[in-house]
Amino acid sequence: MKSAGLLLLLMSVAAMGQSNTCPLQPILVKNVASQISVSLQSTSGKQVTAYHLGLTFFDVNGKAHLFPHTFADNVALKSQGKRKAIWHSPQAHQFLQPLAKAYLLDATFSDGTEWLDDGSHLCSVTSVQE
Repeated sequence: MKSAGLLLLLMSVAAMGQSNTCPLQPILVKNVASQISVSLQSTSGKQVTAYHLGLTFFDVNGKAHLFPHTFADNVALKSQGKRKAIWHSPQAHQFLQPLAKAYLLDATFSDGTEWLDDGSHLCSVTSVQE
């Protein structure tokens, strides 16, 4: 029964993360071999030039473990474009938890405007780690 509840929670989180208000939607996060990889989809009508992501990992008891730093990228990502960003982080091996959540903190567009997270981490994805 716990597995079904966890699956329902993950599906709910994924559905919330698919909101059209997100200019850059994380669609997959992985922590493998001291590398954090996040696949992203641009959902805005503007070109994204930079962004920051935060990470939280969840242990088997559901306790959140905040990753100690954020990840940044400068990119020319067109509207509806996809990107797989990979960052090497020696600290990643300390966060080998069953669930990883990546969330957009901010995005900058080619016209100079910005999108900022309101603290809700709505633009996110939670992935099961293997």
